[in-house]
Amino acid sequence: MSKLIFRLLWVWLGVWLLGSSAMASDGTLLVANRTGGSISFIDLATRVEIARVPVGPMIPHEVSVSPDGRLALTTEYGPDSNRGRHLILIDVESARVLARIDLGANSRPHTALFLPDGQRAVVTMEDADQLALVDLETKAVVRTYPTGGREGHMVRLSPDGSRAYVTSRGAQGTLSVIFLDEERPPVVIDTWSGAEGLDVTPDGREVWVINRQAESISIVDTESLEIVATINARPFAGRIDMGPDRRAIVPNGTSSEQVSQYLRLYDLESRAMVAEVPLRDGQPQAGNFGVLIQGGLAFASDPGAGTIKIFNLDAMGAAEMLVTNHEGPDGMAWTPIRVNVMTEDANQQ
Repeated sequence: MSKLIFRLLWVWLGVWLLGSSAMASDGTLLVANRTGGSISFIDLATRVEIARVPVGPMIPHEVSVSPDGRLALTTEYGPDSNRGRHLILIDVESARVLARIDLGANSRPHTALFLPDGQRAVVTMEDADQLALVDLETKAVVRTYPTGGREGHMVRLSPDGSRAYVTSRGAQGTLSVIFLDEERPPVVIDTWSGAEGLDVTPDGREVWVINRQAESISIVDTESLEIVATINARPFAGRIDMGPDRRAIVPNGTSSEQVSQYLRLYDLESRAMVAEVPLRDGQPQAGNFGVLIQGGLAFASDPGAGTIKIFNLDAMGAAEMLVTNHEGPDGMAWTPIRVNVMTEDANQQ
């Protein structure tokens, strides 16, 4: 009798987890496709790619959405031989490009984020070691800020949008704290070699910086602007994403070295790793990953394999395959807005 009850409870738990995943899978997943030079719009309710917006051959790496979910931003990062210079504004519902904003020569933008007002954005200009502030209504750069670093690559914002945090990669990795509403120079904090991925805790009190070469995570207190803790990461960890429930996911891997690749789940309160699952088969190989937390799920993109997998954060086990044979999926973002694929002609038929 006890075995039967146990089995019934186990079945109920599985159904509950599947139901939770389905509820969390509404809206649209936006994916930056490196080799495809495009942004994909995947309807999560149906698991179908509804639209794909061409960006061009300039290799977009990241994508973000506005606070209301109606607009998206990506950039022309470009290969080393042909570096990009445009910030691209996209309407989500119609899946079309609204504007291509020229950031100038020697910019090579990588990461762009909307400010909380949804009318302005910040974007890293890697080659210029600057952060640009862009007015999305006038489609113009209104101000630039020096990063004080060596290669401003990725950016995240404080919850109120008053600060930007920019990582600079290299032998001496840094985190630059840029005060968007003040006339003061940036504060540059030495983290460790290969500082790249970063995120800000939901309460804004800490910034976690992933040091790719140092196999570590530097935790910076945003009041003292000092490193208050350092925790271990797997070799070549390069991205991090945090959820509102104070959990974070960190993948590891690189296209230049063969390592075993895993997705780690961290608890932000204890700063402890609470789970770890293989992203491929656990065997050493080359490849890097993008990650996103949304609605209790972890999305992991694999540009090399052309896949996107979904993990349930409450049961980090076998992954659900969302897409295969994709064109180098990398950075991802989520919006509650669904793409309107119906035209007036179709509605009249």
